[in-house]
This record gives sequence, C-alpha cells and structure tokens, in this order.
Amino acid sequence: MTRLFRLSKSRFQAGLQCPKRLWMECHQPGLADPIDEAKQAVFDLGHRVGELARKRFPDGVLVAEDHTQPRAALQTTARLIADGVVCLYEPAFEYEGVLVRVDVLRRSNGDEWEIIEVKSSTQTKPEHISDAAIQTYVLRGAGVPLASTRLLHLNNQYVRPDGPYDLEELFVLEDLTPQVGEYVPRIPALLAEMKAMLMGGCPEVPIGRCCRDPYDCEFMGHCRSFLPEFPVTDLPRLSDRLLAEFLEEGIWSTRDVPLSHPRLSPYQRTVCEVVQSGEPRYGEGLTAELASLTYPLHFLDFETINPALPLYEGTRPYQVVPVQWSCHTLDEDGTLEHHEFIHREKTDPRPALTEQLLATLAGRGTVVTYTDYEGMILRGLADSHPQWAGEIAGVLARLFDLHKVVRDHVCHPEFHGRTSLKNVLPALVPDLSYQGLAIPNGEVAALRYQEAVWGGLPECEREAVFNELLEYCGLDTLAMVRLFAELRRRG
Repeated sequence: MTRLFRLSKSRFQAGLQCPKRLWMECHQPGLADPIDEAKQAVFDLGHRVGELARKRFPDGVLVAEDHTQPRAALQTTARLIADGVVCLYEPAFEYEGVLVRVDVLRRSNGDEWEIIEVKSSTQTKPEHISDAAIQTYVLRGAGVPLASTRLLHLNNQYVRPDGPYDLEELFVLEDLTPQVGEYVPRIPALLAEMKAMLMGGCPEVPIGRCCRDPYDCEFMGHCRSFLPEFPVTDLPRLSDRLLAEFLEEGIWSTRDVPLSHPRLSPYQRTVCEVVQSGEPRYGEGLTAELASLTYPLHFLDFETINPALPLYEGTRPYQVVPVQWSCHTLDEDGTLEHHEFIHREKTDPRPALTEQLLATLAGRGTVVTYTDYEGMILRGLADSHPQWAGEIAGVLARLFDLHKVVRDHVCHPEFHGRTSLKNVLPALVPDLSYQGLAIPNGEVAALRYQEAVWGGLPECEREAVFNELLEYCGLDTLAMVRLFAELRRRG
C-alpha cells in the first residue's frame, strides 16, 4: 500500500528550500541533527512573539490542540467558526492533503476573514510570501472567504518606554495580499511536484546554498557526513557555481583542487596551497604590524545580548546590548592582570559596564580586540551615553584588530579556511581550548545570561551561570594574549 504524506506549511517551505530536505523529513526524520540550544531558542522566540501578538488582537479564541491532534484541531476550528467567533488563534484547515495552522484569523468584512501571519523578524522576507500563500491557498480551498492576507512583524524603530510594550507600535502590520495573489497560482504545480517526489526515492541534491538558505537544514550533518577532512566547502566565499563545478568534477577535498583553476580567488588559492603543502604561511608584514602596539596591551572582549523583545528602556528590537566584558592587561615585562565585569540585575547594564570599563582602560596602551565587534559596541555606547562619548572616543582611537593581522598575514591548514578565534586557537595555541566549557560560544552565552537574569532561576543556579559566563569570556581574552605571543614568536 502506498503511503501518503500529509503536507503542512512548514513542509511546504522545506520542499521549496530543498526537495531532499522534505523527503528526509517525511521518510527518515530520525537522521535530523539534534536540536541545539540556539535552534531551540529560535523556536521559543517564535512562540513568545506569537503569544504577545495575540494581545494585539485580544478578542480571539485559541485552538489548543497541538500538531499531534490534527483531526481534533480541525473539528474545534469548524465548531468555533460555526459559533460565530470573530477571531481565532492557531485555527486548523486542510485542503488536498495540506494542513495549515494560521497564527491569527479574524473576521474582516461581513463573512470574510483576514489571515495574519506573525513573524519575529523586523521585515518581510521572500519566504514569508510563500508561507502566507500556502495558507491562503488552503483556506480558499477549504471554503473560507478571504478579504486579505497580512504579516505582523516587529518594528525595528520601536523604542521601549519605561513600562509595558505599546503593542500598536511594537508591531508592524503589512498587507501581503498583492504578493500572495501573485504567488498562489504557482502552488498547485509545486504541490503536485512535491507529492510526486515523495512517492519515489530520495532525490539527489548537491550540497550548496540550499543547505542554509533561507534556514539551516536539519539534515545538514547527514548530507555532509561523507565529506573528507579538508572539504572544498571550507574554501572561504565559495560560490554555488564553483562548488557545483568541483563536485561535478569529483573534487571533494581542497587537497585535490588544481591550483591553476581560473576561478579561484587569491585567498582561496592560498588556502589550497597551505592545505596541499601541509605548511602554514606567515606574511612578511606580521612583525611590523605587531611592533606598532603600545604597552600595556589591553585585550578586550564583550559578551552581548540582542533580544527580539527589548528588555531595557530606550532600546529597540534586536538592539545589541553589552552585559559583560573581560580585559587581560599585559605589561612589557610580561606581567598579566585580569579585570572583568558582568551585570547581574534586570536593570540596564550599560551605565555600570561603561563606567567600570573606562576606569580599567584609563591611561595609555593599545586596546586589542578580535574583529571590530568591540569597536561597534563602544560606538553604540557612545551614542546611547553621550556623557562618556569623549572618553570612549579615546578608547576607540587606541583599538587594534588582531583578527585583521591573522587574516592578512597567516594561513594555516588547520584554520579550515576560517579565521575566527575558535578556528585559529586550536591551530596556533593547541594547549588552550574551549573544550569542556559549559558555555561553548557567544550565542549560548547570550541565552544563558538572559536565563540567569530574567528566567527566574534559584540564586545558586544563577550564580553558577554567572561563573560559567565569566570563565567563557575570560578565556576569550586570555586566548588573545596567548595568540599574540605566538604570532610575535612566528613573526
């Protein structure tokens, strides 16, 4: 007996991104990558924004049955509509084997309804059009008369006041009806193609941009598990066209890339050369770059949060807010001191953070960072706190980007084509590692910080998280100290 797969709006979107992704989701879901903290946080954010959006339309009734109860959800939806409910949250509709749940459905004019799709983004994206279009298609097919289809998203110009959110200002309601109207006629053919594909074997789709655009595919680990130690995907700024050309020619490793290939960029060619030779390359200008620094050297790193729903008065959705810093100060005689700060309260962290940082960096000496991210944070602090703008300008004038030095003068096979600190450190300072830390990266650090401050954890758990954050951020600046010493030795 042939198995038929029910499609949904998420599966429809998966099929648009990559037919293999849809096939795997339906036939072999167990091969999906585990959901990590960062991805779970994205899901949780969507739920929080969705729940807040409902307060923008407070007259609604929730269809509470979840995705495991499709029949019950359809029945509840039909009953509520028959009862004359004017607004529904998460109503379910099915047409031609496609089941959709609508974020908000409310009566518009007379018997007509309005679809409102809620997104946590701050702008309309192409994938939002197809998402809204499949809902429109299904509801029309199910006999629901529609007046319009709209998108509700966050307003990136909204500034949080002292008090609760102003929901009228926090959200922007955009009319997608014209764009959706243009897209809907394409849907029958797309659905037919997807359904036919699901009846056959797994489609062959080469790895490429579709693995990450518009979303990271949950089967990326499976699809890339066959790649060699130095895959061609390690090449920086690799175009889909060049990747496809390599794969068609059976070139899977940078060890096999012809150095004479005409479409290799100079840097890509250098990466291939060091991988093929096994020998790192250090540029002639390395010594001069490092000799320009003035002691004492202040190695600085921030940890930040960028909540979709602004937490502090005067901040906007997704605004980057520093909550922590670490600074290792190295004197010319080798003396090393460590200073650090983390804000533990629900109040705006920026005043105390800025004041203590400026006190630590007072005087002279180069302020060493890894990328210009710290410079961006400092410029933001100067804009939001003009009373310190002059002092911050003095710090900005002393910045030195160690990442630029690595990018311009060092290429190592173990970098795997990337020059982030976490790629560079194992290659050049292998005895110093992030392995075993409770917090592995900045993304998780931001999540843990918000959990500790805003999540209602018991005090002992809060303190444990703060200590983990201090350890992580402190390692970032110690790593820069050690990296600097190694680069100076190699120069």
